[in-house]
Parts: sequence; structure tokens; C-alpha cells
Amino acid sequence: MFNPLLEGISELSDDQLLGKINELNTKMRQASQAGMYSAIGQITVVLNEYQEEMNRRHQKALEEGADKFDELIDVNKK
Repeated sequence: MFNPLLEGISELSDDQLLGKINELNTKMRQASQAGMYSAIGQITVVLNEYQEEMNRRHQKALEEGADKFDELIDVNKK
């Protein structure tokens, strides 16, 4: 689900993004312990947005890494 109030996620550094994810996980745990179930739903939406951005970054890094090493490793050489 998309949250229009979240802006600039792609501009965060990896450390900042990870910090936000950890912070939201802590807040979700606290809301669960306090029985604030409506807040958990809202936190989950925001948390999913941050996690999707982290997944996009990891996927991009994997693709760039694969391209870089494709030229170095050729298993079909005879």
C-alpha cells in the first residue's frame, strides 16, 4: 500500500533507511504491547514502504554487481 505522506525515501542513505526500519519495528512492538492495534496497521504501511525501498536498492546492487563480474568470469572458455 502506498502512503502519499512519505516523501524523499529514495534520498535517504542506507544507514538512515535502516535506522528508520529499526525505529518503526520498535514502535510497532510498543504499539502491540500497548494494544494499539489501529496504530499497528498504520505503522505497517510505512514500514512496508521503507522495506520496499531497501529491497529495490539491494536488487539494484545485485544487478550492478552481476554486470561487473560477467566480464571477469567466463566459464565457457575452452
